[in-house]
Amino acid sequence: MSSGYDIAFLGTSRSGLGHVRRIANIAQEIARRNAHVRMVLITNAEPAGLGRDDLAPFRRIVTCPTSDMAGCLATTQVSLAVVDTMALPGIGAFRGQTALILRETPRERLERFRRDDGRLWDLVLVPNSEEHWMPDIPPDFARHTEPVGWIRRASGCRDEGEASAGVVLATGGGGNDQTRAMLYPLLAELVSNARARCRTRFQLRQALGPRAQGAAVPGVDQVFDPGPDLNRVFRAADVVISTAGYNSVLELAGTDTPALLVAIPRSLDDQTARVALWGPRLGFGMMPGRVDEAARWLADQIDAPRRRAPLDLGPDGAARAAEFLMAMSCPVS
Repeated sequence: MSSGYDIAFLGTSRSGLGHVRRIANIAQEIARRNAHVRMVLITNAEPAGLGRDDLAPFRRIVTCPTSDMAGCLATTQVSLAVVDTMALPGIGAFRGQTALILRETPRERLERFRRDDGRLWDLVLVPNSEEHWMPDIPPDFARHTEPVGWIRRASGCRDEGEASAGVVLATGGGGNDQTRAMLYPLLAELVSNARARCRTRFQLRQALGPRAQGAAVPGVDQVFDPGPDLNRVFRAADVVISTAGYNSVLELAGTDTPALLVAIPRSLDDQTARVALWGPRLGFGMMPGRVDEAARWLADQIDAPRRRAPLDLGPDGAARAAEFLMAMSCPVS
């Protein structure tokens, strides 16, 4: 890899787009402020599902196994490396400044994001409001921790006259084979139960990106690839059934679309807790053992469609994160 970059962003995109979506949002904010900042993205899989505009800030995109990322990073000669909620083996090979974007993480799993060379992270960026969640960062973990606010794309409300996207099921990549094997039968039961209760026949369309490798939920009427525009699909939908990933929840929150949230089991972040918190605010959160109640809510929403008020998520966290990172990297224009 050639040298001469200012900031390297590192994140996983093998099982979902959550990490690289946050990275892309921040990189776009940096590029808006200074088009001369040279950025590189290092990830463990092709970031399929991100659009041309999402990837435009990066002068180079490198895909390599997670175990090789630190070695790739060491060849870039960047002044700053930004890692999104992942352990980076061998990070000590890089001698520049480092920042960790730390998404909501159960307390007992925080240690897995500690640098493995004993050095401190120079900065931890928490991509949510301080009132929502703040990690208990020990003094030997990082020099500074800063909550920057929610990092998300704008979605907006459905315009009058805009074509409906119908009833949409969004599972992202579904996690992995093991989590899909647990999640998909639950979703199939939910859909079957709702159809039996619903007076209105409805077509269920599953948004399925390339990471899911064609694994559709049984009972789905249509599968489509939303490409980089899932936020627009959310805005246009009559109702959305979605797993409770960080980006999915935030993109739904900015719409007036009612949503039924379902947790991916055994996820790194606690999706069950996210369903409990955000479900009632967006529509309904299906907790374990509440399939009947969730199906009743879904059938009622389809029979008697109604929108909701979009949530105010506060200032864009990507803008604040960009300010901190640019202050650290100090690129020369």
